Amino acid sequence: MIPSGGNARRAWGRLFLALALGLAGPASAESRLPQPLSLSDALALADDTHPAVNRGRAGILRSEAERLSADSANDLHIGLRLHPRWIEPNDEVEDQSRNDSRAILRLSKPLYDFGRTSLALEAADTAVRSQEERYLSLMGRQRMEIMRRFFEVLLADLTYTRDNEAMAIAFVSLDRARNRNELGQVSDIDLLALEDHFQETRLRRMAALQDTRAARDRLALALNRLGQGPADLRHPELPGNDRELPDLDTLYAMAEAGNRQLASLRLEAEAASQRMAASRAERRPTLSAEVEAAHYERVLGGRDPLAAGIVLDIPLYSGRRVDASVARQQAELYDVQTRIRQHELDLRQAVLETWQEIQRLRTRREQSQVRSDYRELYLDRSRALYEMEVQTDLGDAMTQWSAAMLFAARTEFELALAWERLALLTGQPNFSPVHAGMSADMP
Repeated sequence: MIPSGGNARRAWGRLFLALALGLAGPASAESRLPQPLSLSDALALADDTHPAVNRGRAGILRSEAERLSADSANDLHIGLRLHPRWIEPNDEVEDQSRNDSRAILRLSKPLYDFGRTSLALEAADTAVRSQEERYLSLMGRQRMEIMRRFFEVLLADLTYTRDNEAMAIAFVSLDRARNRNELGQVSDIDLLALEDHFQETRLRRMAALQDTRAARDRLALALNRLGQGPADLRHPELPGNDRELPDLDTLYAMAEAGNRQLASLRLEAEAASQRMAASRAERRPTLSAEVEAAHYERVLGGRDPLAAGIVLDIPLYSGRRVDASVARQQAELYDVQTRIRQHELDLRQAVLETWQEIQRLRTRREQSQVRSDYRELYLDRSRALYEMEVQTDLGDAMTQWSAAMLFAARTEFELALAWERLALLTGQPNFSPVHAGMSADMP
């Protein structure tokens, strides 16, 4: 049987709610960013009105509209036909008036269509679920983009610190060389070499300073907060980086069952199959109730002012229209099945590469820890020798220590992004590096 009109009302409600949220979304983007901004705050501010995500919302709205269209086949149809008409009456007719105008009010309501509408509604409902999975996948990708841009700001600040120290050291060396050059202790060519080195470090510092601004602008764009680049960021705690890495076969199974993009494609294939069944059902008959009320300007025998009846419409021949519709849905199903297979292959490769990257970054993390410890001890020794007024390379030790901190931070952030990518691929939010410590970097 054809579903009741309550389904249409619920679909309209979901559609209007989604539209209302879409209109209200940009207004929320005007709120100011917290200062200092933590990673947890940034992820909580992920905006579903961002263009990268909003196309997923548009897909849901489009599917809801298609469902309403499918459900409308069950609606009551009321039509009024007005037919002004002037005639030359037959001589044998008693009424010789020339005004043969008429008005006919017709009401029709489908009663049963042997599965046409139910199949179309099943396909529409499946398409809505497919778009919802796609939307959630886009939200996950945007979350990862925010995380990447957040880390870029922190790395840009650390890079600037390193290059600023390098420039300061180069300037001190140049200033000393200038004094010694005046005393004849440093040659002009050695002085120019130091001048060239200073200019090079100065240029790197300027580029690093500019990148701190550019990185903040990129983060603001990812948050859909134009012109609101955060001044201060809080260094995040990432306890999820320390969790145990599952074996590869387990991750393959998780990705097969939980990847949202794959789920969206499978639902899309199911919807195509259901639409194909709905197209085949176009060959089935329909049963409708009809009521007509008519008014005629000329009163003639055999004209009924009121009529009601049941109509069984049986298609006998529809040409190739149904065959063409079925063929179109078959082609769509074949296309989706091909995309599913390709995504399954790509997904398996992505899981393997991410699993290997996490292993590699864990090894690099051990290296960065050793390097940080070494540079810290080296800096302490250089500082002690400097305080004892012994010639030392304190400035270079400070630069190398900053570089070691930058290397350690980059390693930790890349590891966090790899875990976030694994969470997105497998559909397991617990794999997110901030999931286990969402409040770890809160005030």
